[in-house]
Amino acid sequence: MLSGPDSANRSERANRSSGMGGTAKALSKADAYSGSDWLAKLGKGNADDDAPMLRGVGDRLMPLRIAIIALISLVMLGPIMTNVEGGNGGDGSAIRQIGYLAILAGTIFAIRPSASPKSLVAFTWPMLLALAWCWISVSWALDPGTAFRRVFLTTLVAWMVFSLVRHGGYQLNVDLLRYSLLAAILISYLVVVLDPMVGIHLAGEEQAMALIGNWRGFLGHKNFAGAVCALCIIMFLFDAKRIRPTIRIFAILVAGYFLFRSQSKTSGGMVVLASVGGIVFETVSIRLRRYIIPILMIVGSVFWFLTSAYADMVQSNFLQPKAFTGRGQIWGALLNYAGDHPLLGAGFGSFWNIEGSSPVFEYGHGYVTKITVGHSGYIDQLVTVGIPGVLLMVFAMAVWPLGRLLASADVAKGRGALISAMLMFCIGHNITESGLFERDGIVSTIFFFAVALAHYCTMDDKRTAPVKQAGDDVMRELRRRKRKHRPVLTAGE
Repeated sequence: MLSGPDSANRSERANRSSGMGGTAKALSKADAYSGSDWLAKLGKGNADDDAPMLRGVGDRLMPLRIAIIALISLVMLGPIMTNVEGGNGGDGSAIRQIGYLAILAGTIFAIRPSASPKSLVAFTWPMLLALAWCWISVSWALDPGTAFRRVFLTTLVAWMVFSLVRHGGYQLNVDLLRYSLLAAILISYLVVVLDPMVGIHLAGEEQAMALIGNWRGFLGHKNFAGAVCALCIIMFLFDAKRIRPTIRIFAILVAGYFLFRSQSKTSGGMVVLASVGGIVFETVSIRLRRYIIPILMIVGSVFWFLTSAYADMVQSNFLQPKAFTGRGQIWGALLNYAGDHPLLGAGFGSFWNIEGSSPVFEYGHGYVTKITVGHSGYIDQLVTVGIPGVLLMVFAMAVWPLGRLLASADVAKGRGALISAMLMFCIGHNITESGLFERDGIVSTIFFFAVALAHYCTMDDKRTAPVKQAGDDVMRELRRRKRKHRPVLTAGE
């Protein structure tokens, strides 16, 4: 049984190929519609002849819209809610727990009409393996109670994202995510103007001196604000031709200026790298992009890691403790722990924010014992789930989705460019910031969206690719036999 968007898209293609009349085309258009009608009107500025029919489809999609918007909104509000409640992890907040359970109920209600046993699983098989390892790690976690709560929240958020993308389709999710990011930035501008104590990092807070004066809006920290701005730029840069140029330019400019005022170096560097990758996907042939984008991702990430984390490596020793606001000291402590516990780690979510039992007090010193993240998603997960766990995560979140996307001949260039740029940003962002399987973290959640979108847009490739490969093999064998039996001419003939 196919989900709504899947079956609708196939019926649309069937109607087009069979040459049916205008009525059938209108019906298939209504069935296939998976976007948001009011957003489409905002982007195009005109109404469609099939507006009543689209409104009917829109009514059926309303529960999906509500669930998607509610999920994104609660994720965006997470940092400020954590700050107000005085917590660090955020997974112990009763309000947020109730909120996510309510969104879970709304998600189940929204996907119920088109759900099947297969679609309810929602996850890709690499995601299932990675999550399974995380759950198993609870058995050896230093703080099993905290580990259970954190892996449950991570799984819950990931499942809702994958389910909403699977049943809501590409366009609906991208539209709502795109405009939600823009709304978050516009609200952040208001917070900066109306309440600078909240909207700007000010002196007197328990924070590094380098943060003073940086904009954060209502997002709690300049790095969260920077990531939202960078992702907003990407989403209005690619696969946004249906939106008015004035709206696209406005969104990119307001996001770009807020990103500049946030002084988020990681987001600023990664948005450039991701944008280049998106342009490559959209303009270069499928054969070349398979190599160019991975090389660009690897070289760009290594370059960013070295230049941002150790800009003064020429004048000083590698891993200087004070390099790049102390990341060298943080990573040194984490890598020392990982060296002593390479296979299992401390258990999912059992390194930071577990009070006195945290290994950071044994391996770290000074301000390292007072922070709550390791400023690297990969190293953070290395110390909690070990080498096997982090490899499963990287494969599930980076290698598998990006590989399928780059190898797909069926994904539209605009869609592929947007998804690949989102993936590249999140992959690169996790080099110097934490956003990999990070519960309901902003970047972690957008990362889930990117992987889910890549899966949704390449679901049919598994069935078509073997057929194409078989055809290629047959033609190759025929050419080989033709060359083998070709008569050999000798001199004088």
